[in-house]
Amino acid sequence: MTLIQFTLKNLSRRPTRTVLTVLGIGVGIGAVVALMGMARGLNQSWNDAYKARGTDLVVRNAGGGLMAQPFDEKSIDGIRKVPGVAAAANLLTEFLSVEQASGLVVSGREWGSFLWDSLNIVEGRKPRDAAEKAVVLGTLAAESLHKKPGDTVTLEVEEFTVVGIADGKAVVENGSIFLALPHLQKIMQKENKVNFVNVRLAGDARLESVQAALRKKFPAYRVDTAADVTSQNDAVKMFEAMNWGTSAIAMLVGTFGVMNTMFMSVTERTREIGILIALGWRRSRILRMILLESIALCAGAGILGVIFGILLLKVLAVTPFLSGKLEPYIGLDLSAFAFGLALVVGLFSGLAPALHCTKINPSMALRQ
Repeated sequence: MTLIQFTLKNLSRRPTRTVLTVLGIGVGIGAVVALMGMARGLNQSWNDAYKARGTDLVVRNAGGGLMAQPFDEKSIDGIRKVPGVAAAANLLTEFLSVEQASGLVVSGREWGSFLWDSLNIVEGRKPRDAAEKAVVLGTLAAESLHKKPGDTVTLEVEEFTVVGIADGKAVVENGSIFLALPHLQKIMQKENKVNFVNVRLAGDARLESVQAALRKKFPAYRVDTAADVTSQNDAVKMFEAMNWGTSAIAMLVGTFGVMNTMFMSVTERTREIGILIALGWRRSRILRMILLESIALCAGAGILGVIFGILLLKVLAVTPFLSGKLEPYIGLDLSAFAFGLALVVGLFSGLAPALHCTKINPSMALRQ
């Protein structure tokens, strides 16, 4: 019988304890997968939205939450004059509860800008002009509101006609409501205010050069690449820090749980381990056996946790809380990280019990 077979047999001798330990660690690993999948999904979803719009750089106020603090739309008119800038579009974005749907993204876009060009109308049409009191719904927003062209939708206290349904080519865009910028400014009582300026570069422009020029010209504002906007956001950073903190606590609890299980196992098998040493087993082999048991427990928990975390992410993706706002990230790298984390937990939680085994005196163990 090989050492691995002997290890697995030891675990199978106490099936209830083994299963409960695997389930406990598996839940912790699943929580890590879910939290990290949501954090990465938030970044990826908003990055996809900027990519769908054709945005290269984003100018916004420094600090604030996911939706940056508003500023005067005229204060940075000089953006369009910076060499390498092909177009710039003002944008006011808000999270609003709309009728029966909670927390939809409402996007007030500068009329005639490239932000409107990125919308692929699948049903109906776009507003005729900036004055028309009309909105376009993303496909997911239309589904959650149960609206079609010709219906009306109420934003705060104002009623708008739904004139079109659009595929925005990104989850965030498809979960949004689009209208001309002046209408949203009026609704939110933020006349002449925006919270983002989306910048598109000329074909021959170097992104780093234009970014540096904008930062020099507008030192009071943040100028980020589209890929960095979300990751550099203070609220997102806090969310990620909380995720890491929660994950660390879950893994610490799991480590002590497995360590307790392994110490109980070693205590119950003191006589058995003493016999193995008396029969000629090297203490290093005893150490490897206990470590293998701990790692095997956590490997099973890692597989279970990855499956549980992925299922949890898929469920969260269709809930009203997240649908249309982000698409949770489910990738092989995340699964591999979570499984590797489980193996590390197994290694560290089994180390102390394994070292304890190497100090057992065979003659005293046989008398127990």
